[in-house]
Amino acid sequence: MGQIFIANPKGGCGKTTVAVQLAGFYANTARAVRLVDHDAQRSSLDWAAGRPSACPPIEVRFFAEQSFAQCDVSAITIHDMPAAWTLDNVDTLIRPQDTVIIPLLASPTDIKACLRFIMGVYRSGLLERGVTIGIVANRVRTNTRYFKVLDAFLAKLDIPLITVLRDSQNYVRAMDRGLTLFDLPAARCSTDRAQWQPLLDWLPIVDP
Repeated sequence: MGQIFIANPKGGCGKTTVAVQLAGFYANTARAVRLVDHDAQRSSLDWAAGRPSACPPIEVRFFAEQSFAQCDVSAITIHDMPAAWTLDNVDTLIRPQDTVIIPLLASPTDIKACLRFIMGVYRSGLLERGVTIGIVANRVRTNTRYFKVLDAFLAKLDIPLITVLRDSQNYVRAMDRGLTLFDLPAARCSTDRAQWQPLLDWLPIVDP
């Protein structure tokens, strides 16, 4: 089973939000889930510290290369990568069966930073090695001019836009309590859950 990396060198683009939502979804399907926090700020670990014991369990650990090498590969492993992370050491982490998700905000600064990162992806040879890469547009308001700029930018790439996530307070309320959308009653966040379905369908997770 491949690993899932949530990566973008730009801070504040929603990497932790995407990582914990995926972890919550798979945990609620009775999967073994490991969430690996690579960021010195330990945002995923802070989120997990508030997770109620009644929720489906998620193993959350801070990345350390030696201990990570001994991980149980049967679990779905999701990596919350830090800001300013580069592709210089991909050979030590990313394997051909893995998936990289790039969260992206609809702002000029974020688009420029993402472009530099994607150019690094092209140079790294990840696409030729069989690594699956996709973009998630995060905290988007589709009626803004910046969304049109983002849409035009994405149309020029070989990397697909998998889904668009709206700017919703459901994420803030859930994460403050150590929860995800998939821990909440479906009726309270049906619109937001529906926006995740294209990504869940796209991810190459093998049925148990």
